[in-house]
Amino acid sequence: MLSGALRILVPMLAPFAAYFAWRLLVTRGRGLLEDTPWFLLTVASLILAVGGFATLALLPESVGQGQWVPARVEDGRILPGYTAPAPTSR
Repeated sequence: MLSGALRILVPMLAPFAAYFAWRLLVTRGRGLLEDTPWFLLTVASLILAVGGFATLALLPESVGQGQWVPARVEDGRILPGYTAPAPTSR
């Protein structure tokens, strides 16, 4: 669940972080929030988020071929979940 949230939040917050880092380096922090182009940063973050969703939708792994085997405990060890190959039909 955390990785899903990060896949959404990182592309959404990247333009803001990049702008503030650049602005902090250029102006040394003077007037950082007063002259911030909030609308352009929000539009850029939305474009990146939509692009991230489109990329995830077009990746071959997102097709859903195979069967998910959830994590389980065997002999006191936690075995991670994995995607098993789909059974072939003849």
